[in-house]
Amino acid sequence: MASLGQLTAGISHEINNPINFVVSNIKPLKRDVQEILMILDKYNEITSASDLSEKLDEIDALKKKLDSDYLRDEINLLLKGIEEGANRTSEIVKGLKNFARSDEGDLKKINIHEGIDATLTLLNNTTTNGSISVIKKYGELPNIECYPGKINQVLMNLLSNAIDALKSVKTSNHKGVISIETQLLNNSAIIRISDNGIGIPPAIISKIFDPFYTTKEVGEGTGLGLSIVYGIIKSHNGKIEVQSEENKNTTFTITLPVQQ
Repeated sequence: MASLGQLTAGISHEINNPINFVVSNIKPLKRDVQEILMILDKYNEITSASDLSEKLDEIDALKKKLDSDYLRDEINLLLKGIEEGANRTSEIVKGLKNFARSDEGDLKKINIHEGIDATLTLLNNTTTNGSISVIKKYGELPNIECYPGKINQVLMNLLSNAIDALKSVKTSNHKGVISIETQLLNNSAIIRISDNGIGIPPAIISKIFDPFYTTKEVGEGTGLGLSIVYGIIKSHNGKIEVQSEENKNTTFTITLPVQQ
């Protein structure tokens, strides 16, 4: 429930940003359009009985007063901003729909890269503050037969843990990096998620998949995340392995059969 609350807050923030950008652009766009319409209205005042030269002079004077060239450029910029905001919102909604997968109770062949991208979209708020870079090295993979919602849950958990590990680094000049690599090996999909965070001490690395075991502060973790991940991967006839060097890096490697 804590993870769900954190995810919901992140999505709300992510959607709020592009929507605010759209809303803030609408008012100046309406003003600019009204001024363009004022110029068009001046053209409509031209009739066969009017003094054409006089009317054109009035129009030129109004265009200079309103700075029509600037108006045109600003309208293009405002429309571009609204388009980017709308596209970003659409991308977030698409990512949420892909992540939530209403068909998670049924085996289905999916593009695992789309699941990774959808999860990263939902976690974007936690990785775009300039301190964390995400590097994707996608190999050629066929569609994987799995329970999509469950696999997305695995990806969310591992990527969230990687982000937490990076945020726990106390070095001021540390540049956090998450690397996601995929490949096909012996008819199985290999997914490696690595980070250069605080790592896992050798004394506890054998316990991390145990239920209720957590190194996080009270209230920050239930100790069930990696246990659930382990169970999901096992239910897919796959395996999950971890390699870590304390204060340097951690890599989780998932092996999933292409066909169940």
